[in-house]
Amino acid sequence: QEDPERYLFVDRAVVYNPAAQADWTAKRLVWIPSERHGFEAASIREERGDEVVVVELAENGKKAVVNKDDIQKMNPPKFTKVEDMAELTCLNEASVLHNLKDRYYSGLIYTYSGLFCVVINPYKNLPIYSENIVEMYRGKKRHEMPPHIYAISESAYRCMLQDREDQSILCTGESGAGKTENTKKVIQYLAHVASSHKGRRDNIPPESPKPAKLQSGPLFYGELERQLLQANPILESFGNAKTVKNDNSSRFGKFIRINFDVTGYIVGANIETYLLEKSRAIRQAKDERTFHVFYQLLAGAGEHLKSDLLLEGFNSYRFLSNGNIPIPGQQDKDNFHETMEAMHIMSFAHEEILAMLRVVSSVLQFGNIIFKKERNTDQASMPDNTAAQKLCHLLGMNVMEFTRAILTPRIKVGRDYVQKAQTKEQADFAVEALAKATYERLFRWLVHRINKALDRTKRQGASFIGILDIAGFEIFQLNSFEQLCINYTNEK
Repeated sequence: QEDPERYLFVDRAVVYNPAAQADWTAKRLVWIPSERHGFEAASIREERGDEVVVVELAENGKKAVVNKDDIQKMNPPKFTKVEDMAELTCLNEASVLHNLKDRYYSGLIYTYSGLFCVVINPYKNLPIYSENIVEMYRGKKRHEMPPHIYAISESAYRCMLQDREDQSILCTGESGAGKTENTKKVIQYLAHVASSHKGRRDNIPPESPKPAKLQSGPLFYGELERQLLQANPILESFGNAKTVKNDNSSRFGKFIRINFDVTGYIVGANIETYLLEKSRAIRQAKDERTFHVFYQLLAGAGEHLKSDLLLEGFNSYRFLSNGNIPIPGQQDKDNFHETMEAMHIMSFAHEEILAMLRVVSSVLQFGNIIFKKERNTDQASMPDNTAAQKLCHLLGMNVMEFTRAILTPRIKVGRDYVQKAQTKEQADFAVEALAKATYERLFRWLVHRINKALDRTKRQGASFIGILDIAGFEIFQLNSFEQLCINYTNEK
């Protein structure tokens, strides 16, 4: 097993090399712009007047002429892999990028920048989130330990207890930066250090049931903390999707409020969600997926459930425009069973789960309703109502009334109601709007149901820690209103 400390600590004795210090002084090392690297190291060889400098590139010894305004100062070697970039003598773009890159290549993904903690996504699991690491950061001040999301969490927790002030942790960054994963680590840390069950193994009485074990490490929790941790997998299943930038991209924003009593124990939680990208339920860009739950259901449902929900193959649905796109290293079937397990831990009734899955299946059926244009008129018709029958069976509606409402809805004219025939375009628009609205209402109900399970006290705790995890900044080949909303929110 790998030593977690190599992903946290820097040996300053190794970093501070007197020979490197002498080399830096003698060569007058600086940073110059580079098309390939952004910036690269060079030594000043000659100054020509007030504006131009001749430099020699450190990598290959080639000479180059650069404008003085384009040169950025390089920090002395003693600042190599510094933990807090506020300590840098020369604080410029090149030095910040170099320090982050240097630390990242050494396996150090967390770096402070004053009050902020900069995280670079390693795109792999690191052994720095176990119970031993949680205990290492527990009760420690920020400057006593190397940078870590646990240090930020501990700092917020201690400030809340000591100052009796509510705290917020804000996770920002572009899509795929690791916001959702770090949000989960914050919750994991707080669930461990502030468990009302003091969920550690040595405090569990012999007669008590065996506590839950978190998959990402040997951490133990009480029931409320278990449910708080399971809220994320459920919300991810219904609110996250694979994009070209990120295999598990949050397509909504969430504010998680964890309530504590005066002694610092967790007494409840509440989740608010924002800006669900509901259009993804009906349309996806090339190489992208709709929400995970659709693929999980089609891959993981048993024969009996498939029959109950009238499920078909991946290629049978118009709303799954790209068919079955697998996520590398993951199985939708396994994820489906994990989502179901999370719902059971959250005390969802079997009837509730089945009703939710019926709605998921019905959203797919909306896309299979085909309208035709009547001859000699613009009026829409539905020659084959098979999809409509399946949809109405799943949602418990009358198929005749549903068809009439789509093709010839009643509208109010003055004091009277009249039936107005719809065109094919209007009917298509109506079922797509219904599919989006149905999925959004399902998601809102799901959040409400999770909150009902997490809100134990029916009153506000003494203090709370809020964690904001919003959809990340993104630019695609084709951008829509959703990208405008997401990017505007990020800028604000």
